[in-house]
Amino acid sequence: MAKKKKSIKPKKQKEEQNLNLNQPWISMRKGMIVIAITSVVMAVLTAWQVVPIRGWVEGILWGLLFGALIWAIFFGNILINKFLRRR
Repeated sequence: MAKKKKSIKPKKQKEEQNLNLNQPWISMRKGMIVIAITSVVMAVLTAWQVVPIRGWVEGILWGLLFGALIWAIFFGNILINKFLRRR
């Protein structure tokens, strides 16, 4: 019978898995592009819904507010992530 080869040490294997989990899923550039598209779409949809009820000025302001909140959530998530994953 053939001898079984020893695999990588379990401790080393777990360290490699942890390194893979800490890596970002997508690049920061792609993330910014996705957030930019999302915030513009959210702002337009919100303004489109509010304009018939409240008027153009208030509708545009509500749209800008919701678009800006998308960016606030994005950067807030980055800050929380940096705080929790300090080394």
